[in-house]
Amino acid sequence: MEEIRYRVRHLTSYRYSGRVDLCHSLAHLTPREEAASLLSHRLEIQPRPDFQSEQIDYFGNHTHYFSIQSSHAQLAVTTIFTIEKNIEPPSPALAGLAWDQFQPIKGFVDESGVLLEDYVLPSHSCPVIEEVKSFLQPSLVPGKDLLALADEVMGRIFTEFTYKPGATDTDTPIKEALSKKEGVCQDFAHVMIACFRSLGVPTRYVSGYLETLPPPGKPKLQGADASHAWVEVYFPVIGWIPFDPTNNQRPGERHIKLCHGRDYFDVQPLRGIFLGSGSQILSVEVDVERL
Repeated sequence: MEEIRYRVRHLTSYRYSGRVDLCHSLAHLTPREEAASLLSHRLEIQPRPDFQSEQIDYFGNHTHYFSIQSSHAQLAVTTIFTIEKNIEPPSPALAGLAWDQFQPIKGFVDESGVLLEDYVLPSHSCPVIEEVKSFLQPSLVPGKDLLALADEVMGRIFTEFTYKPGATDTDTPIKEALSKKEGVCQDFAHVMIACFRSLGVPTRYVSGYLETLPPPGKPKLQGADASHAWVEVYFPVIGWIPFDPTNNQRPGERHIKLCHGRDYFDVQPLRGIFLGSGSQILSVEVDVERL
C-alpha cells in the first residue's frame, strides 16, 4: 500500500490587552489518524504551564490539559507532528441499502467503544430542526441508495451555500447558516450532520487539516494552510465513510484527521478560561508540509 508523510505545525496564540493571572486550557491537538502512523509529536506551550496532564476522552481523542498560574501577557500553543499516512483505495459508490430501508442502530459501538446512538442524538451545534428537514426533503427520493444520498447532500451544500469567512462564528446556529446559505467548513459539516441524524443515521464531526496547494509556479506561503472540518457517516456493513461538503469530495490523501466527536464543541483545538482583565487577540498559523 502506498504511503505518504506529512509534517504539520499548528500555532495558536493569544495576546491580552491586560494582565492574565490564571488560565486553564484543554487542547485537542494530537492526531488520531486511523489510517496513519504517528512518527513524532510534541506540544509546546509558552509560558511554561505549572501543571499539565494527558488523557483519552470519551470519544477516543487524545487530550492535553494545562494550567498557567502566574501573570502573563500572551499564550502560545504549538503542536508539531509527523505522520505516515496510507493511501486508501476509493470508498464504495453505493451502500447497497436505500435510505428509507435504514433501521436504527442500537447496542453497537464504534472502534473506540462509543455507542453509535451517541452520534444520532441531537447536539449543541447539530439540532434536528424543521429547517434541516426542509433542506433535506428534495433529496429524499424513495429507494435512493443511502451512500448516493450522502454524496448528493454533500454536493448540494457545496453548490447551494457560499463559503464566506467571517459570516459566522463558533456559536452561530445552523438555523442561521441554512437561512443565509453561507458560512465556513464548520457550518457545512454541522448542516450535513444534522441532515443524516434526522434520518437516524450515525454521523460525526471531524476536525483536522487539509493540505493546500499553491497556484502553478508560485511558492507555498508559510502559515497559509488551515484547520479544516468534515464529517463521517456510518453505513451498515461498510462502516464509516468521510465526506467533505466544503470541497464536495470524499476526503483522501490531503486530509489529515485530528479528532472526532458529535460536533465542533467536542473537539475544539484549544479552549479554556482565564482570570484577568481586558480583551484578547487570537491568531492562528498552520503549515502542512508533504515530506
